[in-house]
Amino acid sequence: AVKVWYLRPPNDRRDDLDARLMQVGESARAAGLDLIVHATSLREAKVALRAGAKLLVHSVEDALVDDEFLALLTGNDAVYAPTLVVGAFWSRAIASIALDSPYAIDDPNGCVAPGSVDKVNNTSPLRALMSPAQREPEGIFRRLERNGRAAFVMAENLRRVFAGGGMVATATDAGNPLTLHGPSIYNEMETMQAAGIDPLDIVTMSTHNGAIAMGRLDDFGTLAAGKIADLIVLEEDPTADVRGFRSLTHVMRAGILREQEELAWRRPAS
Repeated sequence: AVKVWYLRPPNDRRDDLDARLMQVGESARAAGLDLIVHATSLREAKVALRAGAKLLVHSVEDALVDDEFLALLTGNDAVYAPTLVVGAFWSRAIASIALDSPYAIDDPNGCVAPGSVDKVNNTSPLRALMSPAQREPEGIFRRLERNGRAAFVMAENLRRVFAGGGMVATATDAGNPLTLHGPSIYNEMETMQAAGIDPLDIVTMSTHNGAIAMGRLDDFGTLAAGKIADLIVLEEDPTADVRGFRSLTHVMRAGILREQEELAWRRPAS
């Protein structure tokens, strides 16, 4: 695939950069590659879809999506990956450093590497790199307020995309501050559920639709003969409440079944 990071170009360069994105889309199609676009504003997301984007890797967060957007999304058979929590975790990371108050990692299975845990818990060295203005609590609180407003818009846009027939795939953008590889999937799915998406639909978005987003539905995404035998075993039903995914007991990877505790970096807190 070809990925473009396309965020709010300055007014005096919009036409030029829009045209460049169209050229990238044409070149990607000619090469047989999908166009993936990082666009978080409605205008730029529409431009991306007009350029032929097959995957929008974040929510539209500045405005509510409209019928034109939904027509472009479904017309492209494009996938919408909401990544509802990554921005909030960025702000929480900055707040934890600025206020010298480590953030409690939500890691029920003990899968986050000890080095990452130590980095999150040791905020003082990072705080020393901030200017006094960056450490000002009032600015931190304003940032958190902006995240709250964006969260409302993203939740409503997720509902609109789903109701409008758009394909949604669960995604976390893990690797960003506090959006940790592994447990961040719980936060994402639970935030989708809080936005009003039915748990059974979230399971589909997190398996079948995720495989479509990666162009790998022939290999995984559903349990079927001939596909890679990747699955998990849970004690609770995630189709009733996606918090059931936290009850993970076993993981099968390529047909090999292991107890979850075998895969943990650290023993989960009892």
